[in-house]
Amino acid sequence: MASVGVGIDVSKDWLDVATTVSETPWRVRNSGAGLTMLCEQLAPLDVHRVVLEASGGYEALALQVLHAAGLAVVLVQPMRARHFARAIGRKARTDAIDAQVLAHMAKLAVDETPRWEPVEELIADLRALVERRQQLLALRDGEKKRLRFARDVVRPDIEAAVVALSAQVKDLEARIDALVASNERGNAEVEVLESVRGVGRVTATTLRVLVPELGTLTRSEVAALVGIAPINRDSGTKLGRRYIQGGRHAARQCLYMAALAAGRWNDVVKDQYARLMARGKKPKVALVACMRKLLIHLNSLMRSHLGGPTIAVPVNS
Repeated sequence: MASVGVGIDVSKDWLDVATTVSETPWRVRNSGAGLTMLCEQLAPLDVHRVVLEASGGYEALALQVLHAAGLAVVLVQPMRARHFARAIGRKARTDAIDAQVLAHMAKLAVDETPRWEPVEELIADLRALVERRQQLLALRDGEKKRLRFARDVVRPDIEAAVVALSAQVKDLEARIDALVASNERGNAEVEVLESVRGVGRVTATTLRVLVPELGTLTRSEVAALVGIAPINRDSGTKLGRRYIQGGRHAARQCLYMAALAAGRWNDVVKDQYARLMARGKKPKVALVACMRKLLIHLNSLMRSHLGGPTIAVPVNS
C-alpha cells in the first residue's frame, strides 16, 4: 500500500481526521478513548506523517498518544497550514476541509520538518515556570502603563497590584533557579549559556527552555528558528530590503534583552554595534545583528558542551 498522509484538525472536544486515501473525513473525541480508537483505525495504514496544527494546547494529548503509538507526528503553525491551503487552491474553511488540507500537507510538504518529540519533565516544568513569569511580566507592564494616567481614586489599587505582581515574579525566578540547580545536567547547560557576558541566569534558562534545539543546529538554522535570520526580497535587478519574520517570539524577546545588556557589558557585542552604526545602519538593524551574533555563539557553546564540533564566534570579551 502506498504511504498515507493523515491530517487532524484539533478542537477542544473533537478531532476531525482525514487521510489521502479516503474522500470522507471522520470525527473522534479529543479524549483518551477517542485517540485509542483513532490509533486502531490508523494501524492498518502505511502512515507517512500525521500533521496537526498548534491549537493553544488542545493538541497536547493527541501528540502524546499518537507519538506513543509509533506514528510520525508533525506539529505545524496555523499560518503555514493556511499558506499551504492557498497554494493548493483551498479557500473554503471547515473543520473537515482543514483536516483534508493537513492530510495533503502530511504527504507532500513536511518531510524536512522535524517530527514532534515529547520533552523531558525538567524542561516541561521549566517551560511552565518561564511562561508563567512572562505572563506576569506582561500583566505588570500593563498595570504600570495604566498607573501613568490613573486617577487618585484607583491609584492605590494599581500600585498594590504592581507590588504583588513583582513579588510573584521574584518568587517564580527563585523557583526557576532552584529547579535548575536541582538537576546536574540542566544546571551545567544553563551555566554554559550564562558564561557569556550579558546573559544572566533567568535569560540563560529561558533560552534553554524556549530553544531546546540549541547546540544541535547550524548557525543558519538556529537564527531562522528564532526569527532573526535576514530574509531576502530580490527579483531580477531589484535588491529588496532585508527583514526578519516569524520564529519564536518569546525567545526573540529574551534575546533582545540579552543583546541590550551585552551591548553595555560585552566588548565584542559593543564593538560590533558601534561598527554597524558607523556604517550607517539603523539602530534596530544593528541590534538585530548583535542578537544574531550572540545566538550563534550560544549555539556554538552548547554544541561544544554536548560533544559536537565548536564553531567559534567569540562574543565574550
